Amino acid sequence: MRAWLLIEVIGAWGKDAIGESELGPFAPHIWRDLMRRQGIRIITIRRAVGHREVHHGSLRLVHVVAPRPGGHAGSCHRRVIEDLHEVVHVTESLANGEGVDDEWAVDDGRYVLVCTNGRHDACCATFGRPVVRALRESRWANQVWECSHIGGDRFAANLVLLPDSLYFGNVSPDSATALLAEHDEGRLDLSCFRGRSTLRLAEQFAEHHVRQQLGVSDLTGVTAVTTLPDGRVQIELQDGRTAHVNVRRSDRPSPTRLTCKGKEGLAYPEFDVLDIDVAER
Repeated sequence: MRAWLLIEVIGAWGKDAIGESELGPFAPHIWRDLMRRQGIRIITIRRAVGHREVHHGSLRLVHVVAPRPGGHAGSCHRRVIEDLHEVVHVTESLANGEGVDDEWAVDDGRYVLVCTNGRHDACCATFGRPVVRALRESRWANQVWECSHIGGDRFAANLVLLPDSLYFGNVSPDSATALLAEHDEGRLDLSCFRGRSTLRLAEQFAEHHVRQQLGVSDLTGVTAVTTLPDGRVQIELQDGRTAHVNVRRSDRPSPTRLTCKGKEGLAYPEFDVLDIDVAER
């Protein structure tokens, strides 16, 4: 996933937080399909736990192009609208693949998204809201937003850092503050790091494995991630080393439902390292 569109939607969200919320009447399927074709994931956000916030006439939109190590650079832009009926009009350039127009301002801030979409999966609310409450009392309070479904319900609480587009799972109130402190210092907390949205699943696994095996926690420690023609994942490190990781994927039947509302009899991908070669460039 290379890009995001965050839309501030105050009030209750349903399982489909776009269609089953105050945004629904102003978010036609054709617009949602256009965004999907452009690789843009639409996420609803809000400030208040328990959605008791009052709309005071301004709502935030944020467009993020997420970076990929060794690939495209990231960007983040923001604009404010008065009402949700403006959303389709002001995002027309995005839907057409033209990027943001001059009405969007560069946003240098960090967005800490915590999934609390309990209508999608009860665990997201059960584990996500305590994380939000804890972060509301921290020095990062102004960066924190509740968000709709971002994937990986079974890893709740889930937290995403934008614009870096880094996923963290099984986050607790204590580990949330620890991982943000690490990120402030330019490091990844590998204990709950899940991966980057701009990488394929096997690439995410390979990066995580290399970081753990070689003790690379610096955010900039990995400079490029590439899948080679032979299927191996090449990880280039800032210190001059290159790792080639042979990854095997298997689909493992789940003994239980993957989510609270999930179907039975599903499988999930599991990755193993067959071999790894690390050499100086």
